[in-house]
Amino acid sequence: MNDISELLGMLFSGDGGDGAGDDNGGIDPELLIKLLDIVSKLNESDENTALLTALRPLLRAENRPKLDRAAQILKLMSILRIING
Repeated sequence: MNDISELLGMLFSGDGGDGAGDDNGGIDPELLIKLLDIVSKLNESDENTALLTALRPLLRAENRPKLDRAAQILKLMSILRIING
């Protein structure tokens, strides 16, 4: 989560280093593209999360939060792949 905060901070700080940030109102296009990729990953479901979602009704009520947590971890892992490049 700190990586996402750092990305947002760099995106809107205007510290482009090479002066390129001044041309775009302080927004780095590369970071904006990376942020858009992250947001799109949050909205889509892959085959692993789809499987977990399909299994959810078959589990006991006390095990469903564990499955939900596993699905969240899978989404975070896909986001980390984008951040790390």
